[in-house]
Amino acid sequence: MPYNGSVPFEDRVDTALSYFDLPSSEIPEFLTLYFEDPDHQGHLVGPDDLQVTEAVTHIDGLIGRLIGGLEKRGVFEDVTIIMVGDHGMVGNCDKKLIFLEDLAEWVKIPAEWVSDYTPALSMLHYSDSERIPPIIGMLDEGFKVEPKRTAAQECGGSHGYDNAFFSMRTIFIAHGPRFGRGVKVPSFENVQIYNVIASILNVPGAPNNGSWSFPRSILLPEA
Repeated sequence: MPYNGSVPFEDRVDTALSYFDLPSSEIPEFLTLYFEDPDHQGHLVGPDDLQVTEAVTHIDGLIGRLIGGLEKRGVFEDVTIIMVGDHGMVGNCDKKLIFLEDLAEWVKIPAEWVSDYTPALSMLHYSDSERIPPIIGMLDEGFKVEPKRTAAQECGGSHGYDNAFFSMRTIFIAHGPRFGRGVKVPSFENVQIYNVIASILNVPGAPNNGSWSFPRSILLPEA
C-alpha cells in the first residue's frame, strides 16, 4: 500500500502483525515498516537534543510491541527482523550554515578553491545513472546550504555528507533463523543490505553495488 505519513506508528505495527493472523499460505514473505522518527526530530533540533532521545525511546517501545505481537502468535523465532537506519545525523548549530542569497553574483571562485573528488565520487557510485546530475557539490561535515536566511534554520541537524564520516553511520540489528545470536559484524555499507535480504528470501536479486559474498560472511547456512 502507498506510504501514508498520517498513520500513527502503533497502527503501523499492528497492521504488520495482522498479516500473521492470516492462513499460513497467505502470509506475505516480505513486510516493511517505516518510522520517520527520530530523523524528524534530528532535523529540527539536532541529534544531541532531548527530543531525539525521547523519540528513540518511543521507537524502542514500538519494536517491543512488534516483538511482543510475534511472540504472542508463536512465530517470533521463525521470523527474520532487520532493523536499519538509512543514515546518521550531525548537528549544524555552530553557525555552519551557508545562505545562497548572501553570495553576490559577481563573486568569483578561484581555481585553487575547487578540488577534484572523482575518486571519492566513484566510491559513492555517482556514475552511469540519469539521476546523477553533471555537477555534484559535497559539503564538509556539519555545513548546510539554504537558499535564504531565516531564524528557523539557525540550528538543527543534517545528513547526506560523505558516508566515511562516523556521524553518518547508523544501525543494523537483526534477528532470525539465519543470524547467529550475539554476533557482531564489522561496519559495512548499506548497499550490502539488499543482497542480505535477497539471500534470506532465496530470490536472485537485481544487479546492484553490493557484493554477493557479503551475505555469506554474516548469515548462517540454511537449515
